[in-house]
Amino acid sequence: MPTDYKKEWIEKSAIDYFSPFISLWLACNSWYMSHYSDLNDNHTGSNAASDRDFINKLKEDTSGRNHLYTKFSESIEKIGKDGIAFRTDIELLHYALERANLQPDRIGRCSLCSAVVEYQDKDNPVNLIKTPKIKQDGSVYSDDEADVIKLDQIYISSNLQHCFAGMLEVIYQVRNMLVHGKLNPDKDEHDVVKYCYRILWELMN
Repeated sequence: MPTDYKKEWIEKSAIDYFSPFISLWLACNSWYMSHYSDLNDNHTGSNAASDRDFINKLKEDTSGRNHLYTKFSESIEKIGKDGIAFRTDIELLHYALERANLQPDRIGRCSLCSAVVEYQDKDNPVNLIKTPKIKQDGSVYSDDEADVIKLDQIYISSNLQHCFAGMLEVIYQVRNMLVHGKLNPDKDEHDVVKYCYRILWELMN
């Protein structure tokens, strides 16, 4: 009887998101350094704008110039399977972050419960995860309805700029930890990278 190698090949077929995430970030990096090249005008001599300067600009720019923010605001409120998938990825990123408990060098931790909306005010993070009052029929009470967006099972702040900025900071910090060898390639941390990749992919396309 032929040997069944199903288990071994299933393990080999699992997608490794570490390398694709870095490649995707490089695409993002190339785009924002070109798209916001005028940031270099604010720096004298040979000192170009830093990555942090570009990330801060992306986080605060809610104009049509910022393709990432525009795509985020469209996707998080989109009706249909694409919107459902995007909101679910955000929720799964939240769960993965809580399990992994990542603690970067520059901020306290990577979490949507303590999101760094403004890097200059990083010691005062914002909780993007909300717990509105729920009626017996499962709907949100009118007092809280305007303040939240439902993902899959949980709710997030309806302040889209805060959500976008906090999430971009998480993705950037995960990128930094991965590049500098500070991520443990276990399941929880791989899941963080997986959902960072999926969310950034959606924003970049």
